[in-house]
Amino acid sequence: MIISNDNFAHTPVLLKESINLFPNQKNTIFIDGTFGDGGHTRALLEKNKTCKVYAIDRDPSVKKKAVFFQKKYNKRFKFILGKISDLEIIANREKLVNKVTGIIFDLGVSIRQLKDSKRGFSFQKDGPLDMRMSDTGLTVEEFINSNGEKNIADILFNYGEEKSSRKIAKAIITYKKKKRILSTLELVGIIKSVKKSRTKRSINPATKTFQALRIYVNDEINELKEGLISAINILKKKGVLAIISFHSIEDRIVKNFFKKHSGKIYNKSRYLPQLQPNNNIEDNLRIITKKVIKPMKKEIESNYYSRSAKLRAAEKK
Repeated sequence: MIISNDNFAHTPVLLKESINLFPNQKNTIFIDGTFGDGGHTRALLEKNKTCKVYAIDRDPSVKKKAVFFQKKYNKRFKFILGKISDLEIIANREKLVNKVTGIIFDLGVSIRQLKDSKRGFSFQKDGPLDMRMSDTGLTVEEFINSNGEKNIADILFNYGEEKSSRKIAKAIITYKKKKRILSTLELVGIIKSVKKSRTKRSINPATKTFQALRIYVNDEINELKEGLISAINILKKKGVLAIISFHSIEDRIVKNFFKKHSGKIYNKSRYLPQLQPNNNIEDNLRIITKKVIKPMKKEIESNYYSRSAKLRAAEKK
């Protein structure tokens, strides 16, 4: 944790595993594309006393934490309010293209965001249906109350892989006929009316719906895709890109991106023969995590939220 008296402090997942993937050279430049509470940024600055970290985050609330880092690390740290899709624009502005040794993305929602009921990310605490990472754009409340059954069902299925998407969407439309849906627990109640937990250990029935809505209103899939391309464009030769994801959609995007850009062809069907590389395939990465890295049992026991984390990394050729 960054500050011991902060009850909302976020414990970084796979911290040592990710930081150890980066070259430990003098006067290097790193980018933490998802600053949050600064766990990965601090680890980089403490491990390499000569490096500089550019920390980026779209959430304005993390500015307070950035002030703490600025005072402690001075010129070795710089915070920039922005999105990972803007990574290349930021790098050009800061004159960082082909100078960056390592980039890390720690995807998903932070503990701080989950525990702040006013942000609306949690299905365990009542709060407004917001879920925006930043303070601009469409809220979940606006989306839910202004869209029809098909659109809602499609979002729940495509971004949350929710098998009960149509039942949940139908229940939402039925409820909306009586009143506008305003709060998180109100939405949870609607979901639970059509989707029950099979056992006491089953995940909360609202988990996938909340995930899907959060991903959609924050455009997280496109953010990731654009961020991956930007990262390759600004890394220097032998620079490392490390990604920590928390659900299968993100991990699949990262895995396939790394394969495509390492000169490999992949097929969605195991029944088709492996195709040979051709001129349309990029070959500018070398995958350095041959198998996906997952948290050890000890980390999962001490940090429940780490259970679904997956780490992949590649080096620019």
